[in-house]
Amino acid sequence: MNLSKMYLSVLLSISFTLGSFPVYGSAESNNTVEESNSQENYTYLLKSPKQTKEVLEKMKNQYPSLNATAIEEIGLIYVENSKNIDVNKIENKIIEYIDVKGELPDLISPYEDTVTPNKILNEVKQSILNESKEPNQFDTNIAFPSLNSETFTPFNWYLKDVTSDYKNLSIDTGDRSTIALIDSGVDIEHPLIKENIDLTLAKNYVTNDMDITDELGHGTTIAGIMSSIAPETTIVPYKVVGNAGGESVWVIDAIIDAANNDNGVISVSVGTYFIKSEKEDKLLIKAYERAVRYAKNKGAVVIASAGNDGFDLDELKKIKYKHLPGGLHDVITVSSNTKHNNLAYYSNFGKEVDFSAPGGSLFDDNGFTDTTEMIITTFPTDQLNTPLDQSLGIPQGYTLTEGTSYAVPQVSATAALIISEYTERTGDKPSVNEVLKYLDRGSSDIGKRGRDSYFGEGKVNAYSSLMMINK
Repeated sequence: MNLSKMYLSVLLSISFTLGSFPVYGSAESNNTVEESNSQENYTYLLKSPKQTKEVLEKMKNQYPSLNATAIEEIGLIYVENSKNIDVNKIENKIIEYIDVKGELPDLISPYEDTVTPNKILNEVKQSILNESKEPNQFDTNIAFPSLNSETFTPFNWYLKDVTSDYKNLSIDTGDRSTIALIDSGVDIEHPLIKENIDLTLAKNYVTNDMDITDELGHGTTIAGIMSSIAPETTIVPYKVVGNAGGESVWVIDAIIDAANNDNGVISVSVGTYFIKSEKEDKLLIKAYERAVRYAKNKGAVVIASAGNDGFDLDELKKIKYKHLPGGLHDVITVSSNTKHNNLAYYSNFGKEVDFSAPGGSLFDDNGFTDTTEMIITTFPTDQLNTPLDQSLGIPQGYTLTEGTSYAVPQVSATAALIISEYTERTGDKPSVNEVLKYLDRGSSDIGKRGRDSYFGEGKVNAYSSLMMINK
């Protein structure tokens, strides 16, 4: 069933060029009304958050029908485009209050930021399908076996890895912690995660209603990993991605809401790239920085992915590219390692990486395809899983996958366990720095000795981190 190593060579030899790289929110806009109105949105970050209400009132007085979103905590005002609005007149009224302005970029779809063109990766998967003679049906005595059950050996190796064969469960299960899941929603009826989901504070930024149905499946895959490592932690969904994509302002707004709702951990497996020399990108950097700093001051640990494009993030900086929100100073940035503790072929890396976790891989470390290197997690029960899943007999409600997106919830769940155990032992919630300390002390140094650009401080381990609290 192994394919030629040529596939991996082709994947990794795809060159990165400025002309082919996805650019979001980087176009300079002139001061004419006609060209300004070609923007998708107008966003203003004010010099002081305290001025938000005053500035919004001035804007509304100029245009009473203005469709604007204000995030008062960080002084951000987001105005949806309308050709009936003369933006120059608005800006003339509020120019003295503005720190930076521009157009916030859309998010990259969770399934689009891949190191390979989908065509190539799909060809590899199709070859596996063609060589599969009979489905390897799983013997399931119950309708929905847990991810850590023997039923899903050998695809649940990653859970055994980061929990030391589930020893963490004998210490803490996360019942005194809450994780904000900023993603594509979640399947609230999935038997493995429905007991963890709290809809009281859940929010849908895509359609502005209470429906957090996971149309893409991505958020459900993340929630399944969290609940397997910390089975009693509470997960609050904040839906920022739908079928038509998502917007950066929704993530920023969700971070603020999650912090205000007293979530101890904020987990983000979505993001975007930008050119930080352009005014729009300065806006995005500052907006994210303010949101993350606000969350930290509220006691929330923000955890995000390094990205799935195989890029050296340090090299990207030299040509003014950056990946957000992972990489920010107050964000725990997570890369992905393989079953054998090497950097996954798709994982971004760089000095900004803080920790790693096993995110699965379609390829082994020699470049041959090997599905047992992938990881299994939950998938919406009302959606068909992939043809690859079906060929291997993976039942509906589960899927095989790979990506730094799936490394993030392992770190998030570990952080939730640390918060829960620390709270039980001391009666107080740990600070963000204390959570970082126990993540660090419990991690395994799998790269160069000490901190490195591939794995940061090392690979997380929930059991080891909990043991450090007990010392």
